[in-house]
Amino acid sequence: MNKLSSSQIRNIALLDHEGAGETTLLESMLHIAGATNRMGHIDAHNTISDFDPDEKEHEKSLYCSTLSFNYRNLHFNCLDVPGSPDAIAEAMTALHAAECALICIDATDGIKVNTRKVWRLASQRGIPRIIAMTKLDSENTDFSLALEAIKAEFGNRCIPLYIPNASSSTFSEVYSALHNKDANDETAAAYEQIVEAIVETDDDLMERYLEGAEISEKELVAALKEALIHGNLFPVIPTAGEHEVGTRELLELLSELAPAPGEIERIVYQNEEPVSIADVKGFSAYVYHTESDEFVGRISYLRVLSGSIAAHGSFINRRSGKEEKAGHIFRVIGKQQQDISKAIAGDLVAIPRVADMHACDVITDASTDIALDELRFPTPMVSLAVRPKTNKDDQKLGTVLHEFENDDRTFHVHSDPQTHDMIISGMSDLHLRLILNKLKRRYKVNVTTSTPRVAYMETITTNINHVEYTHKKQSGGAGQFGRVVINMEPLGRGEGYEFVDKIHGGVIDGVFRASVDKGVQSAMQEGVMAGYPVTDVRVTLIDGKTHTVDSKDIAFQIAGQKAFKKAFEQCRPVLLEPIVSMEITVPQNHIGDIMGDLNARRAQILSTDIKSSKAIIEARAPMAEIQSYQAQLKAMTGGEGSYTIEFDHYDVVPPTIQKRILEESASN
Repeated sequence: MNKLSSSQIRNIALLDHEGAGETTLLESMLHIAGATNRMGHIDAHNTISDFDPDEKEHEKSLYCSTLSFNYRNLHFNCLDVPGSPDAIAEAMTALHAAECALICIDATDGIKVNTRKVWRLASQRGIPRIIAMTKLDSENTDFSLALEAIKAEFGNRCIPLYIPNASSSTFSEVYSALHNKDANDETAAAYEQIVEAIVETDDDLMERYLEGAEISEKELVAALKEALIHGNLFPVIPTAGEHEVGTRELLELLSELAPAPGEIERIVYQNEEPVSIADVKGFSAYVYHTESDEFVGRISYLRVLSGSIAAHGSFINRRSGKEEKAGHIFRVIGKQQQDISKAIAGDLVAIPRVADMHACDVITDASTDIALDELRFPTPMVSLAVRPKTNKDDQKLGTVLHEFENDDRTFHVHSDPQTHDMIISGMSDLHLRLILNKLKRRYKVNVTTSTPRVAYMETITTNINHVEYTHKKQSGGAGQFGRVVINMEPLGRGEGYEFVDKIHGGVIDGVFRASVDKGVQSAMQEGVMAGYPVTDVRVTLIDGKTHTVDSKDIAFQIAGQKAFKKAFEQCRPVLLEPIVSMEITVPQNHIGDIMGDLNARRAQILSTDIKSSKAIIEARAPMAEIQSYQAQLKAMTGGEGSYTIEFDHYDVVPPTIQKRILEESASN
């Protein structure tokens, strides 16, 4: 396609729960569109999108891949988003880059935890959704039952636009109920349901329909597209990607209904005021994915929001403020790259060799300064302490891990101030293992790992007034003097810290009051009971005294620190522990074992829901009790259980457990 316009672009994010056949379906789309001369297969390790060595080893998508191809007179950018709950950040950024979500649902296994999660994410962003029912040629599948399950989960607005000729091994063809309504009895019946569903979303069409007027196919398609864009209808199409059944029809459906970039309004911010991206004339783009390639180096994947950028053009990274250069601009299909001279609004492209580029960065030309809504990513709750096996890898380890952190917004790295270990946190054991595998394979860095300490915190449960501390030091020359009097009281859970200055007159100079605050915060960071940070405390400075010669910043910092610790110990201190919310999906016959195990872990079970053969349990549990839960859940369910966790709140540690923690802390 020599001259591409924004109206010809279709950006589609393919989303599923892992194992639902998304990558295979995409392989069949590439083959049907003529982008490949043969269809790749996951078990043969030759798919276009799963090109990373880890993906080949695990035989599933682990990272978001971009695949660009032409079909008829349109240019498709398809994002193959991993279906693992661990990769939810990839789904979030991909939806920021796309105008349409293709939700893949396995006709045999149905809707799983990640299917519901990505559906909610697309709904929250107002992204139109089309449903591909996959693997309908698998044994024991039933189109009607699978469609019923989809409607039960996502509502009757899910309408089948194509009807299969059969289910299971005899499934070999699909018929359009909208364009070929007289193909058979099933399509004729489905046509009436489709027409009724469409006219219900348009008052004018509904009025004409009730009056008995004929609604043309062109009018129905236009109204269906409007209903799709506004989240009022969700078309369903049955497919079997492995045998390319329904794939051509899926491409036709996407061509006809998926919106172009300009058909979905995007709001950005200029000078903190919301504006439509259509009103932004200069160049701007959103970085939806970054990665390090062993041969090309850093690669940044962009969604061009407005304007255009030419190869060798410059831009400003609004996060760093740096001016950077786009040496090359690539159109990509998996790991294959094609140089292009310019990227236009709406397109998805890649720029190599820009070192300081992070996922979610916004880049613009010098005169266009915009911002986007900030994405709130899930808190990674599974952690490991890592140390390099050799001293020469010490600096390299930190550098590489921080690079991984820039690529993956659910992977965090920090240094433990007490043990000096590097702590890595991710979404699951597998997530962290993949990080460490990449560290070893690509950068030749080997590490030892251990379980890190739980992120406990300290707080108080009662208040105290008029706690005094005087710091006095005389050492021959200039001395140190600072006297402070404070009140201390607990704040509500999650409120953090508040310093109140109630000094009247000049008993403490203004500059030294700030020193008291600094000293208090230093004591809070160090902790009092067992070295854990203090939270949810209000400290009020009510009195004090200065010395004309000996009072100085350090004296009042020390006085504030000591007064805080003295008061803290008298306010019935307690430990707080992180509580996480959990959603656990297991085979129904394991529900009793799972709930018994959760009770033993001090979990609070909130709800249970039975869907087909699966049980979904929602619970809250202390983080300390589930640090190795993934391995144990796998053992209890024969590998069929899965779960997601997200930080919920901090709560008081029970007294007997607190006593044990304090004893262990004292002995270390």
